Amino acid sequence: MTKQSIPTKQPRWHWYHGAIFYVMMQVITFSLAGLVSSLRGEEIKKARYLFGNPEYFEQLYQAKITPPAWVFGPAWTLNNFCAIGGMMRVLNKPQATRGRRTYLALQSASWVNYVVFNAAYFSLRSPLNALVLTLCMLVLTVASEFVAIFRLKDTWVALSLATLMVWLLIASTAAIAQAAWNRDDFYGVGPFVKRIPTDEANPVLSAK
Repeated sequence: MTKQSIPTKQPRWHWYHGAIFYVMMQVITFSLAGLVSSLRGEEIKKARYLFGNPEYFEQLYQAKITPPAWVFGPAWTLNNFCAIGGMMRVLNKPQATRGRRTYLALQSASWVNYVVFNAAYFSLRSPLNALVLTLCMLVLTVASEFVAIFRLKDTWVALSLATLMVWLLIASTAAIAQAAWNRDDFYGVGPFVKRIPTDEANPVLSAK
């Protein structure tokens, strides 16, 4: 008489589902940014500019904490891969799991934010849009961490947002300075604070 093995529930969502989701998000992001730029009559010089125009970014006054333009691509690739991994883990939990629906709703909102960011910031040339969307993403990520820790009680899901959390804390600080020091072409306002560099090491801020 052979001993029967106890059947185990196989995950419904696999790594390739996450990879397909990532590719879809990139295609939608790039397409939306390109569409908005085209509607504004701007020529897209290079395909990689759909992810963000480094020429526009580099001409803005930036805080010293702001990472260089070339860091954004690798950083967001890491952030996205980790976040998608956590999301796949949550998707594979039973539907009745406490906090599952809330976490997935928060992450869905985060991905909508991600998709519109390039169009709202680079295509519209709006540091104010960048600030609002960055702060919204930070709030959504903090809320997701809270759900992962206190409702899902899943350490791995919480850790999947760690790199994103660090990045957003830096990006939020940089976005505040950027929105204050630069003119917003889309809304036709700003700068709200005049940046007066008394020397290269110690710029002085004064109300305009």
